[in-house]
Amino acid sequence: MTNRKSTKRALLGSVVAMVLCLAMLVGATFAWFTDTASTGVNKIQAGNLDVALEYSTDFKTWNKVTDTTKLFEESTVWEPGRTEVVYLRVKNAGTLALKYTVGMYNINEGRGKNVAGEFYYLSNYVKLGAVETTAAYADREAAINAVNAEARTLKSIGSSAIIGEDQMVMLAPEADAKTYALVLYMPTEVGNEANPKNNDPYWASKFSFGISVNATQAEYENDSYDNTYDHAAPELFYAESFSHGTHEITKNIQANGRYGAVQAEKTAQITIDADVYAVYTKGADGQNAAMAVEAGGTSKVIIKGGDFRQVGVPADDPVCDLIYATDKATIEIQGGTFKAVTPANTLNVIDSARGVAKIIVSGGSFYKYDPSHPAMGENEVFVADGYHVEQNGDWYTVVKN
Repeated sequence: MTNRKSTKRALLGSVVAMVLCLAMLVGATFAWFTDTASTGVNKIQAGNLDVALEYSTDFKTWNKVTDTTKLFEESTVWEPGRTEVVYLRVKNAGTLALKYTVGMYNINEGRGKNVAGEFYYLSNYVKLGAVETTAAYADREAAINAVNAEARTLKSIGSSAIIGEDQMVMLAPEADAKTYALVLYMPTEVGNEANPKNNDPYWASKFSFGISVNATQAEYENDSYDNTYDHAAPELFYAESFSHGTHEITKNIQANGRYGAVQAEKTAQITIDADVYAVYTKGADGQNAAMAVEAGGTSKVIIKGGDFRQVGVPADDPVCDLIYATDKATIEIQGGTFKAVTPANTLNVIDSARGVAKIIVSGGSFYKYDPSHPAMGENEVFVADGYHVEQNGDWYTVVKN
């Protein structure tokens, strides 16, 4: 029996559990929207940003997406040539123009061991592609050919966008919907490198992820001057995470705050000069979080400016750190505004056996939080020499002596 035939029969146990969750991360609505207000002759009413999302497997019957919708079949058999297709329809159901991206989130993966006794990851061998379409594909060859130029392995996609990666897609109010085909497949060229050892599901690599549609305001509606008043809305809807190298973040972010909307690990060096909104996210381990910035290892983060806030923190779980350092990491705050739902948790440092982290403040304004008298991280959160804190109402600003 050839290796190819053996692979076709033996690739068992590799799980791709696809759960599509509609994550409508509306860009910093508190910054631009107002409540309804009226006078005797005038009325000002808040606009409405609303994305509607539907899915279909045959392009005939469309169903509304919910946070428990399973787009693809949960299977224990993934082999070369297997293909799954689902169609998504994105609509603007609100009164404001919006722009959006579609991407993966909540990624979980376990490594496997193949027939050669080598470790492998399924995400290196399964591809996902997305393309606009007006009809269902007749067969798997047509579906694969349609996305072949755009398809990437699940590993290479990571937290980047599947749709709108280079430029967010815009929809005007009441515009025609955009319809996409999401094609998930294992190329026929894959061989025993992804074939679990002994045909045993125990050795199979397992991969699961969700898909999020993230929308924000678009520069479309006009005021008395132009249509750029909402230009500061978030541009990135996935967490920026680095383990090595030097990086600059200048685009506004609104993303999953479970591990930090911006995350620095190991030896990474990151400079931030952008707004960072951390979306409250529940963890399977019960550890829920809404961290805008998290630093670990021996990494260093310099915050030069921007607005740092938390989004969607529920009233029954308000204790979430906004800026967080651990291990031997250092976070330097030189500017920006910082507002945590629980002010005492604006800045926090957690020691570990590997060393003492620290947060040094030489600028910035903090809501109901005085960095010269930190609620947590005593002797680890401090105002830099030559600087002091001035209070103005609920805000504490660090200024030079």
